[in-house]
Amino acid sequence: MKIDNFLQLFVVKERKFFPLFKQQGEYLLTAAKLLAEQVREPDVEKQKLLYREIKIVETKGDTIAATIYDEINRSFVTPFERDDIQSLTSNADSFLDIINGTGKKIVMYQPCPITQHMVQIADFAVEAAQILCDILSNLETIRKNTQKVLEQCRRIKVIEHECDDLYELSVVHILSLVEKAMPLLKQKEIVTNLEELTDCAHDVGNIIRRIIVKFA
Repeated sequence: MKIDNFLQLFVVKERKFFPLFKQQGEYLLTAAKLLAEQVREPDVEKQKLLYREIKIVETKGDTIAATIYDEINRSFVTPFERDDIQSLTSNADSFLDIINGTGKKIVMYQPCPITQHMVQIADFAVEAAQILCDILSNLETIRKNTQKVLEQCRRIKVIEHECDDLYELSVVHILSLVEKAMPLLKQKEIVTNLEELTDCAHDVGNIIRRIIVKFA
């Protein structure tokens, strides 16, 4: 085999990761949008249907994550360091897991009402997921767009801080109505999960920034 053909095998292997990253990003966005819709949906049966859709997406995300881990183990050449790929995949998968857990709690607890803070955090989660989807879909060209990606990561950080503030306001509101403790504690569980989404998105953004720094 000629040396050019031999090296080409590694290039092809390396590129196998990028469609997987892209698919994972699309799952993040799809699940986040479903959750935002579920948070706004007053009908219990429709909430359950939306959760089923979230669960399907989360399961597909698990499959993609497992495939990426398998490719790490099988590949001689990877697009960037293996531990960064593993961290990126793991944190993105955690984002999906939190969405699934939040959707499940909405179905189980049936909080009434869903607070405006929850809706706002869910919307911020969609924005963060949109950014992550764009980044993950374009990882193959990340070296050509480092400034854009870093700016996107900074936006995720701002989103996370905004959601921290919303979370604190929500908890204060819940605790101020302690006489209705049980339904309010259910709300607190859900808003906690929602806030964790943007924390998780921030973690993914930090990993991407670390990857960019290593390119320098």
